[in-house]
Amino acid sequence: MLLNPYAMAKQTSDITLSGKLGDHVHYSRGGKHFTKRASAKPYNFSPGSIAAQQAFGLGSQTGKQLKTALKTVLAEYKYEGVHNRLTEVCKRIFRNGPVHELESKNFIDHNIKMLLGLNLNKHAAINSLILQNPIILGYDPSGQVKLTIAEHNPMTAFSNLLKMHAISIRFLFSVIDLEASSFNHHQTKDIIIPLYQSHFTKLQGTFQVAPLNNKLFICCTQVRYYGNADYSSYSNNKKLVAAAITAVEYARDDMFVSYPPLDQQTTKAATTDSSPINVIDIKWE
Repeated sequence: MLLNPYAMAKQTSDITLSGKLGDHVHYSRGGKHFTKRASAKPYNFSPGSIAAQQAFGLGSQTGKQLKTALKTVLAEYKYEGVHNRLTEVCKRIFRNGPVHELESKNFIDHNIKMLLGLNLNKHAAINSLILQNPIILGYDPSGQVKLTIAEHNPMTAFSNLLKMHAISIRFLFSVIDLEASSFNHHQTKDIIIPLYQSHFTKLQGTFQVAPLNNKLFICCTQVRYYGNADYSSYSNNKKLVAAAITAVEYARDDMFVSYPPLDQQTTKAATTDSSPINVIDIKWE
């Protein structure tokens, strides 16, 4: 009887091995360690497996690039686990296939709108703090942004179970050149809305960010609560700080690219880790 050259054998040494070494593969299963001869036959992956591998690689690479572009906001609030969540969304975007060019593997030719709503704080979703959103953002490919805070009742628009004094809202805009692996940051000053008042008068303002043509545009909306009446310090409760990606666009030839609408239920590395942030003034009307 011929023995199977690829049969596995149990490792008996006190020092266990893992991975391929020479003509053998060492691995563990069920807490036990085994060794078998590596197969000499080439393995032919199915088209589905190849597509899954490509989506995994492209998603991981793009997720890392976006994490670097968003590092400023992530570092400030010390969010955890964002890399894995960003990467998973990017892999899902690539897995769903291009929406503009059949064979394209460019990120912006897939449905980038799937990034919308991604929460950056695993401890609190932004919609758990903003119950009735009074904020409207409008923007054009030139980089001009119009901000409107509608008339509202802060006592019902925002969650305040812990009786904080005010909510602070800030916007971080990242204008990302995916080809050159570079980006610009623009950050607004805090917009403070007292939570003890029942009426907030409508505010409108405009400001300028970098031109968006041939760039990926991402806006993060960030909220934090002030724990004292003089607004000198934020609450250190991790459930009272949140941020989410609230706008994603790509501009080509001075026009925003149209992407398919999302179902409501669907929610090259950068060259530097310390890109400067331009703090922009809002010209209130």
